[in-house]
Amino acid sequence: MLGLLNLPIELLRIAFYALKGIADALSARNRQRFESTVVINAPREAVWRFNAADRMVLDGPPLMEISTEPVPDSDGLLLTRVAVSGQHRSQGVSREIERDEAKGVISAQWPDHPLSVPPEGGRNILSGIKVETTPEGTAHTMFIELTVRSFRDRIVYPIGLRQIANRVKHQCEKEAGTNSRLADIANHGLLLSAVALVSFGYWLGWESGLLLAVVIVLHEAGHAAAMLLAGVGVRGIYLVPFFGGAAVPKTTYRTEGRLGFVALMGPAPSLIPTLALLAMYRAAGGAQLREAVEMFAVINAANLLPIYPLDGGLILNALVGSVSRKSALIVAWIGLLTGLGLALYWQSLLIGIPFLLFALQRYLSGGQTIELERLSFGGGVALALASIVTFVLYVFVIITL
Repeated sequence: MLGLLNLPIELLRIAFYALKGIADALSARNRQRFESTVVINAPREAVWRFNAADRMVLDGPPLMEISTEPVPDSDGLLLTRVAVSGQHRSQGVSREIERDEAKGVISAQWPDHPLSVPPEGGRNILSGIKVETTPEGTAHTMFIELTVRSFRDRIVYPIGLRQIANRVKHQCEKEAGTNSRLADIANHGLLLSAVALVSFGYWLGWESGLLLAVVIVLHEAGHAAAMLLAGVGVRGIYLVPFFGGAAVPKTTYRTEGRLGFVALMGPAPSLIPTLALLAMYRAAGGAQLREAVEMFAVINAANLLPIYPLDGGLILNALVGSVSRKSALIVAWIGLLTGLGLALYWQSLLIGIPFLLFALQRYLSGGQTIELERLSFGGGVALALASIVTFVLYVFVIITL
């Protein structure tokens, strides 16, 4: 909830770093050092242990998982993976330069390595943390120094550093029991869902708004059930104001098959209430039943359109990504631009803003994601056919009303 309220400020920060990046580029200042310091209301030892652990989980939304393990058959190299909401986003190889608990210092160098995604690309990155006790609490400083290789670097690194520092602060205080109760309440999924319910009622009227909430909850419950079947677990189900909903996994998908299966199992189980309501409408008629059938069918059919990041776009990315990851990235961009084009055509901010934010996230990440384990040919055919059949059934419902 607080993240949504903070969104305009984050956009302003991106604009600030973009302007600063232009000035630095014009001045040829390519070697950059960024720092972010937060004061954490937790014991120094707890903050140190959290940062020194091989696995770090930062509660969301979005959930972020950072794990580190030795690179096989290497001389002290470490592979660090980053996953967001169950999807691998990046990974890099580093070598520790210093680790001193007494000083509260960890520093590392990130060399070029084939396992790094996105590639280090001559950035010559140095990074590290410092943890020290102050009268106000435990000061936690993160820094990164690098030679920027693109304009995007000038925005991504300072923004990302600040966001992770704040999330480390929140997580350490949560684990120490010293976090702000008011902030916890504000960030609770129930409050976010309550605000979303109010937004649906404001947008469509209370009766239709409640119906929309039911449709979304059943849809997301299908995703959640699939996550449990796929073994990735469920962090939670949330309604999102003016947008819809989200089911968040506990762990990463790791395979295109799991990702595609979870995406399909949002709209697919909703066929059951949709067809049941259609049968009731044909038997008894009534405007309310017709509206319910229409809402179930239209929302779920729209979600199956091959437009990223809708369910259909995720399914298409799983299929294309099993053949070529580069092609999947292109398909994702086509989907995002299509969504933005539709928003402009319909002159709809409610549609345009989410697609704009996803496009901005894609640009800042460089479109780089870790390649998941590919679908087999038979698995891909089964996923494609199931998606097409599900979409056709929803279209059948719509045209028979």
